[in-house]
Amino acid sequence: MAFRRRSTSGSKPQLKEKVVQIYESFFKGEDVSKDNDNFWDEFFLLKPKISYIETEIEKLSIEQLITLQDNFRLLFTKCITTFECQHQLRIIFSLKTLTCLVSSLYKKFRINPTFEFISILVIPKDTDMVFENLLGKCNIMLCEPECVVVKDLCLQFLLTIVTGTDNLNENPALRHLMTNSVFEPLTEVLSNNIYQTYHGYDSILLLTLLMNVETAKKTNPYVVKLSLLDKEDTLNGYSQILRWSLEEICQQYRSEEIAQYSNNTWFNTFTSVVSNMLFVPETIEEHNIELPQEIRSMSGILIALYEAVHYNRNFMTTLTHCHSSNNYESHPSVMQQTQAATNNPDLKLPSDNQFSNLLVTFFQYCSIVMQDTKTEANANNSMLCFVILSSITDDQFANSLMHDVNLQFKVDLYRSPTRRYMFVPDKSPKPLAAALLDLMIEFMLGHMMKKLPFDQYMKCISIIHRIICYQKRNSVRLCYNWKDLWSSLITLLKFLMTYEHQLSQDMNIYDLGIQIVNIFNLFITYGDMLLPSPSSYDELYYEIIRMHTVFDNIYVLSSRNSSSVSEHKLSATKLSNCLINIRAIINHYIPKIDNWLEKNSVTTPVGEEILEVVRNNYDTLTLKLLLDCLGSFESNKSNHDLSSSSLIKLMVSKVVKDTRQSLKHSNTDLQQILQNFSLYTNPS
Repeated sequence: MAFRRRSTSGSKPQLKEKVVQIYESFFKGEDVSKDNDNFWDEFFLLKPKISYIETEIEKLSIEQLITLQDNFRLLFTKCITTFECQHQLRIIFSLKTLTCLVSSLYKKFRINPTFEFISILVIPKDTDMVFENLLGKCNIMLCEPECVVVKDLCLQFLLTIVTGTDNLNENPALRHLMTNSVFEPLTEVLSNNIYQTYHGYDSILLLTLLMNVETAKKTNPYVVKLSLLDKEDTLNGYSQILRWSLEEICQQYRSEEIAQYSNNTWFNTFTSVVSNMLFVPETIEEHNIELPQEIRSMSGILIALYEAVHYNRNFMTTLTHCHSSNNYESHPSVMQQTQAATNNPDLKLPSDNQFSNLLVTFFQYCSIVMQDTKTEANANNSMLCFVILSSITDDQFANSLMHDVNLQFKVDLYRSPTRRYMFVPDKSPKPLAAALLDLMIEFMLGHMMKKLPFDQYMKCISIIHRIICYQKRNSVRLCYNWKDLWSSLITLLKFLMTYEHQLSQDMNIYDLGIQIVNIFNLFITYGDMLLPSPSSYDELYYEIIRMHTVFDNIYVLSSRNSSSVSEHKLSATKLSNCLINIRAIINHYIPKIDNWLEKNSVTTPVGEEILEVVRNNYDTLTLKLLLDCLGSFESNKSNHDLSSSSLIKLMVSKVVKDTRQSLKHSNTDLQQILQNFSLYTNPS
């Protein structure tokens, strides 16, 4: 065994590890396997020194790497060959070595994109054959009942390849993953109750990134295969992994919320109560909310959910599929592995297996992430949540599930303690459509500020519109307190009118006003098909009459802008036209109410007295059928693609960087694995 030089301090010489000696010879260009037929069998029983390999490659110039390419090619080939052996420790060490090698060369490539790093690893003419062999062996490792660690490291290796460049479409190795698909083994992992527990997150993340690679044929094979996927156990596994990930965030937020409340003083509580009593919409104040980093970095899971609901209609059946414990604890292998996996951050265990479903958990997550739209990352996540909800409400079957009275769930929506509005949703079990409406109302009332998240408001109102259009088409009467929705929409209209001058400089608030007014038009025209009782229809008219000054002012504002030279002239004209029925109601009832008050000498009428006037004067009210204003939001996937593609591309780039960073900090020491190796191996 060689020794290092004595230090000047006179300390004892340090032993140089055998594997380090081999590395030194390797990077000098020497033939490390010369005169030793068993060299590679012995080499892959030595624990790799990952940090040494990374440091040495980082020090080498591109010219020096080219000089050493024969050694790199030999090591690359031997790592792949070792995958065929039966000794799992050798496979583990070869995977770690291969991952480190590829990761280090990608780092060079990111600095100098002209560097053809693949030719350092493979003879150019053999590239297709070698990668076909490599990915074929990866498929086998993912499909066969290997130990947990082998599958985990195999997924890390594939993720290292996929995240090698910030832009997926600039990654030269990804064309091989397009022609040599790993879709089937990844979905097999999701189908297995045992393996989905440990590898589900990485499998879905890998699939998500591969689906966002642009191909020469403009048809991504992973997208095609996902769209055709109809295996129930695979779809349920996909849904289960998404729910676990979202639920973990909800639990973390819940814990931090409890801690925050416990630190509040009685004065905070008192001022909160007073603020609730003196409610005004939050007009120019902005929320001072700091969401945990884990909540902000959920982009990968959100994109995975978007891909599933957007491309695979069969996935809609899993949205309300109730997930309870998969009984994975009873598996003998997992019983052994549980203790070791708990101490290993690379192995993902679900934090909660309680009875729930993906849609409930997603609504809860949305109520958290939609609280903060100030930063770009948070705003993107929130916007993608709206895009996903739009796709769900655009689907007939998903809507039928959300309106099914036999599928009722308790959905605990979270809200910031700084919110001062009075809306408090009913927390009893109810159809999911009602919970979604509550979520949209929470967003509407919670973001009336100078920097209005306009695009998100447009999505929010269109989601409400889609839900009501579904009810209209199918004569569904959702048992819901519609007054909460109407008053929230009127509050939003009032806000837009009050701050029109500031807001209209950056956005077309008239388009948003059109969507809001059209929701009222839907209820006015089709209320007898939507509302649960005739009294609900009376309450609709009561709310319009009670808040008539808001509609009057909106009409004056839109009329003024429609008759002047304005960039929003067309939208303002359309908004004033949309108000025709609402103005007819106001102009019809206000004089009759005034006459009734004068006749009965009443100065302050109660609500029931006004409702009685409304009921007695329906017959003389004349309304128009506004077909152009009602709309039906028929399914249009191409429009969804156009509106969300730029957002997805932006978020995918962030997911790539975040994933690469997490791989960098994964357990490279392997000491934990060596100490518990027997625990990670499935019993024969």
